[in-house]
Amino acid sequence: MTSAAAPSNPQLGLVLPPAVPPDRLWPAVEAAEAGGFGSIWVTDRTLSDVPWLETLTYLGALAARTSRVTIGTSVICAARRNPVLTAHALASAQYLSGGRVVAGVGLGGLRPGEYELSGVPLNRRAPVTDEYIGLLRRLWSEETVDHAGEHFTCSGVQLSPRPEKPIPIWAAATPPVPSPAPGGSATAGCRSTWGPTCSGRGWRRCAGMRRRPAAIPMRWPRPPTSFAAIGRRDGEAAAVLGPAGENIFGVGLDRMSAACMYGTPDRWVDTIGEFGEAGAQNVNTLLFSTDLARDVEIVVNEVLPQLAEGLVAV
Repeated sequence: MTSAAAPSNPQLGLVLPPAVPPDRLWPAVEAAEAGGFGSIWVTDRTLSDVPWLETLTYLGALAARTSRVTIGTSVICAARRNPVLTAHALASAQYLSGGRVVAGVGLGGLRPGEYELSGVPLNRRAPVTDEYIGLLRRLWSEETVDHAGEHFTCSGVQLSPRPEKPIPIWAAATPPVPSPAPGGSATAGCRSTWGPTCSGRGWRRCAGMRRRPAAIPMRWPRPPTSFAAIGRRDGEAAAVLGPAGENIFGVGLDRMSAACMYGTPDRWVDTIGEFGEAGAQNVNTLLFSTDLARDVEIVVNEVLPQLAEGLVAV
């Protein structure tokens, strides 16, 4: 009788909070890389009621402070940026990191004013994103690029150094909703925002749809992202995550709990296991914390070892 491999637990990625003082941030990043996180990510927003670091600056600093782990954007709203400058910045981070960058691309839209600043109508963000993704790929692979699209035109653009191999682009996705948001598109597979709205069951629904335009090759399943907090005692994590959700997203924990992973290390392991059962190979956690280095150490010492124990054949 031939044994079969049990579904493995997903690899865990750390999405950094929007802004952390350097003396607290870099020890946490070092602990995450040394302790077994599979990837580290930065977020994207300009208009916010709380401090929020600029995405590509943050990514470049992360490239300099890490040496092995995958790094990326979770996610960058490409439609509100000049695509040539975006391609140049990401290619530079890829060069400085030795080829470790993943470009997570989505629509955003929680703050419509961000699109007003860029001159892109909110209801056009999806087709602009579609066009820009194709242009990013060309800018990274072709010696000279001429582009005359519906939303952007350039001629004779040469980026150097270009990536030695294409930078992976992970288009964002959430579970399907009854009616699309303004500017919705097939770019993201389901609805175009990065997945911090998924439970394990929600991820199964989204990944099962597997819809995307032919121009954007994707391998499912892409990593869902959960808003996260951890504590050793019941109630500690909720006390951190609840106010963070109110400040950033304007909703209470009771309304966003399905998109969250919070509680004790054992509860984290159970939740990550649900994602694994749904087919996710990676789970990213946007970790809100009052002491990021401490909480990363809790995950490293009390969550990751339990996940590793689940990687067995039966």
